[in-house]
Amino acid sequence: MDSYKKFPKKQLYIILVTAAVVIFASSLDVLMRVKDEALFLLWKEQIIAFGAFTQENPPTLDDYVGAELFRYLFKIVTPVSFGLLTYLTHKKLTLTRIYIFIWTVLLVGGLAYTFFELSFYSVFYYLVVGGYVVLILTVLSLLEELNKTKKL
Repeated sequence: MDSYKKFPKKQLYIILVTAAVVIFASSLDVLMRVKDEALFLLWKEQIIAFGAFTQENPPTLDDYVGAELFRYLFKIVTPVSFGLLTYLTHKKLTLTRIYIFIWTVLLVGGLAYTFFELSFYSVFYYLVVGGYVVLILTVLSLLEELNKTKKL
């Protein structure tokens, strides 16, 4: 049916460190965006133009912080769950092709979500995109590890 293998330590460390870098860069990015008054005023104008708020009832800083935190949580759910499940797979479970397929699809989705933010002015944007690329390449390298055990 499918070949099973213990999770390799080298890939485990690469995945955990890279997921931590993605989470840390995302955290610093949201911190920088929330503290910047110019970004808040720009967001406020866009929200009023969109029609979600009116000039008589404008959005507050609390609304902005809440929206940014929701976006932040949505952005880090993939690397956090990937890191936790990878650690669990290393300790208790075995590596399978379905693990590789599902996480490749989820990581490509996370990369697309991050890429289409188009925040080219932020260095953290590039760190997160680079982190996702490293995670995807590392997960795909696990497929090679599985194929090595089949040839033996």
